[in-house]
Amino acid sequence: MTPNKIAALCGLALIAFSGSFAAPARADDFPYSFDNCGSEVTIKAEPKHILLVNNSVLPILNSLDALDLLVGRTADPIEGIYADEIVKKFQTVPLLSKARNSTGGSVISLEAILSTQPDLVLAPENAADRELLAKSGVPLICPPAYCTDTSKIPAGRATFDLVYDVMLTYGRALGRSELAEKKIAELKASVEALAPEKPGVNGTAVALYATAGGKVLYPYGAQSMVTPVFEAAGLTNVYGDTDERVFEGSVEDLIAKDPETIVMLYSFGAPEDATKTLKMIPALAGLKAVRNDRVIAFPFPYTDPPTPLSVKGVSVLLEKLKELQ
Repeated sequence: MTPNKIAALCGLALIAFSGSFAAPARADDFPYSFDNCGSEVTIKAEPKHILLVNNSVLPILNSLDALDLLVGRTADPIEGIYADEIVKKFQTVPLLSKARNSTGGSVISLEAILSTQPDLVLAPENAADRELLAKSGVPLICPPAYCTDTSKIPAGRATFDLVYDVMLTYGRALGRSELAEKKIAELKASVEALAPEKPGVNGTAVALYATAGGKVLYPYGAQSMVTPVFEAAGLTNVYGDTDERVFEGSVEDLIAKDPETIVMLYSFGAPEDATKTLKMIPALAGLKAVRNDRVIAFPFPYTDPPTPLSVKGVSVLLEKLKELQ
């Protein structure tokens, strides 16, 4: 997946954003129809056979006790995020493709998808053809950040409400609204307990995703879950006023902002590979964060897309910040 299409699942049940998901009813009645990336999606019955392309919504499926519904996957989870029993359970699901594009996104054929006889596909639009799947009677739910039409990507400053909303949407789509509401209550309590006494107490920071070799750096702005995760951890996102989720960054602009901490996001590979990327960019050697060795490798699922892991990401980030002191 390209960094510009890294998931921000924003199926909104309480706040209607253009181009995301329609507000789901509380009852788990089917068929269930809603708008997704400008296309109407209809789930005729409670899904029993789900194909997962990439792992963006794995935390949601896990939280909704829906891993047993998976009939295929295209990636392994990042190490150290899930409990061993969850990883073992997930790895029993057939791995259909190991192919990746240049930025780590999964590549899978339509034939491979249909071979699992799914009744629901969870995938970005650029990884699975919605129209061809529909002709085979298979609905596709795409994270709005992966919408081909970028105008359908929800705008505005991200908050933890996006996590609660997407949980409601997937709970409704999977026929598990009651469980979703229970999980949301737990997440809200966690967020309240994590609120820092003083916003920005831990200084300024930037979250970056880098292509192989550090050829391009992608900072995350206001629309990304990076912003609320940073805020809850007492950090100020130097791009928190940029009304984009992720964008191609300028080395010169990053130098001008000179963040005190750099959070290198990674979605595969070893943590040290992510931090080594900065060393491949000599121009960044003078940044405060680099000079003071305040560069953190941070698993991408702890930020975007909005899932229960975004909430857990605050605690993980706080621990990593303590290690720097």
